[in-house]
Amino acid sequence: MDTLVALVGQLLSVLRETVAPQACPGVWAWATSALGLGVGLLPAAGALVVALLRRRFGAAYGGGRGVLLAGIGLLTAGLLPLLVFVAAGRVFAASAVRGADVPGLTGAAARSLRSTECFVGAQSTYLGSGTVGDAFDPSDPVRLGVAVLLLGIVPLITAVFVGIQARLALRRGPAWPARFFWGPTLALAVLTAGVPAGASEHLWVGACLGAFAGMLLVSAVPPPSRETVRRSLQPAGPAREKRPAETGEQRLARLKERMQPIVQLPSAEERRADRSAQEPRPPYADFDSSRRPAAPSPTAVPQPRAGGPAPLAAAPGALPPIPGRGPGGFGPPPGRPTGPGGTLAAPGPFPGPPAPMGAVPVGAAPLNGRAPRFRVLQRIGAGGFGRVWLAHDAKLGRTVALKSAHAPDGETEERIRREAAALAAVRHPQCVQIHDLVHAKSDPGLSQLEGLVIVMEYVEGVPLSRLVQERGPVDDVSAARIWSGVAGALDAAHRRGVLHRDLKPGNVIVDAAGHPHLIDFGIARRTGDSTLTMTGFVLGTPDYLAPEVAAGQKATTRSDIWQLAATVSFALTGYPPRGGHADAISGLRAAAVGAKLTHLPRRTAHLSLLKQALRTDPDRRPDLVTTQRSLDEWLRRAGVPVAGPVGAGTARP
Repeated sequence: MDTLVALVGQLLSVLRETVAPQACPGVWAWATSALGLGVGLLPAAGALVVALLRRRFGAAYGGGRGVLLAGIGLLTAGLLPLLVFVAAGRVFAASAVRGADVPGLTGAAARSLRSTECFVGAQSTYLGSGTVGDAFDPSDPVRLGVAVLLLGIVPLITAVFVGIQARLALRRGPAWPARFFWGPTLALAVLTAGVPAGASEHLWVGACLGAFAGMLLVSAVPPPSRETVRRSLQPAGPAREKRPAETGEQRLARLKERMQPIVQLPSAEERRADRSAQEPRPPYADFDSSRRPAAPSPTAVPQPRAGGPAPLAAAPGALPPIPGRGPGGFGPPPGRPTGPGGTLAAPGPFPGPPAPMGAVPVGAAPLNGRAPRFRVLQRIGAGGFGRVWLAHDAKLGRTVALKSAHAPDGETEERIRREAAALAAVRHPQCVQIHDLVHAKSDPGLSQLEGLVIVMEYVEGVPLSRLVQERGPVDDVSAARIWSGVAGALDAAHRRGVLHRDLKPGNVIVDAAGHPHLIDFGIARRTGDSTLTMTGFVLGTPDYLAPEVAAGQKATTRSDIWQLAATVSFALTGYPPRGGHADAISGLRAAAVGAKLTHLPRRTAHLSLLKQALRTDPDRRPDLVTTQRSLDEWLRRAGVPVAGPVGAGTARP
């Protein structure tokens, strides 16, 4: 330590002769501030090293890399500045003792230090007497005010500047190492309590100016490229052959190829078939059991026609009734019996919408001598593996949803079998139920379907996407109920090893009683089952796709957590958290690079929880059990029931 004190004394002497002006409060005071300027640049040097290292290894710095970044912060923002403060304090403390040798100073320099300057008196006394702790003396208001300003507020501002430096160096990556920069800087103000007050004040003034200049230096270093960040976030695997750098056109072509499973436009033949199916025809006109169904609609529930449900009330609660309909305006007509889960139970002829061409009406002559179990009513959407149809199941005595394969081949059938087996094991009141798995050839009522058919619960209600679009965002109470209820359903699926992978507002149905339901596990797969998705393809909706999945990693339970939080954010604002995009390609690109969340709700009690669940790092997102417990506790503190109805158009202005 004596060697370091002598080196600091020599450095102060050099600064006095080269940069210190001959002005009040003295050349040694100005030399001390110049030394403080160098101290303030030490954290900036560490941040520059971090920024340059991250340009090589991107946004993945767990393990040894994380220890390295934390060590750089502790060294440059904590240990080195502390040593300089202590050494400079010993130099000036020695000078304040008459006749003592001053480490690192010649006799002439020591005599100059003991000279008197302007109003401060002897510089050795001004810079070397008393301590930081003694400066906070309430009996001397003037000295106390100076101490609060220079030894309290200035260190705090310096720590803020140092934190900004670290955040600039950590752009496009987790920001947790920044605490190892600003934290030691704050601790420095406490650890230097034994340093002479005058020397410490001048050192802090210089350090503050150096930290501000350091911000400008660090901001000049660009962050790691998005490609480097994407590669660093990919899981470790077998070594891959290096490919030549892609041009912009090649990268766009690759993104379009990956988007093929997301964007499925109907063919011209299917559009003509759809138009012909909508025209009024006599029963059995142009009947053709081999005709394939038209292209899928974007959601798995029937879309209301003109003159549909009236807007919701402007306060949370159950949805208002409409004459001739059930509660909420979209339930079954009064008097119709219902089965468990809100599904229709119609043991007799089903008075629903007319069946499309190719359906076998109840009471019609059986085909091949077999009475049909199913009566297909209409197509209501499309799942990840096939189209979804509304049908009446005579065996169950209720309306059900049928999901068939897009292409009747062996691979697709095997996928449907695994999907049905996984989903049938999930039991939760707010998660769609699987009733049966049949083959289309086993029932004459399924003559227009092909391959395996999953018989699912039909949840009658309105998609959250349309509810918010037509009637406005929800309030905090409704958002908490949606989040908590769907989180419970999703957790039940995860416990059975089932991922949803396409959680979005269109796949959350609000039933007539105002309760949310999670539907359409069409692209769900069992954890670890890599055969459900072709390598290189991304399935999901880009605006609600987790960053790691969009970047090419496998979907996990943490990906579903991100998509659920994005759905809740939409319910509170009416926009996806990253904002809307003109096409799927731009949406996927924004998701892959972890674009900034520009459309989060500003005035909500759930903002902190949303930010945690929407973190770029999957491991830092709270699990579903923790999230559900937090939301339920918030609802109880608000004095409202946890399992109450959901309302729309009730957000605070």
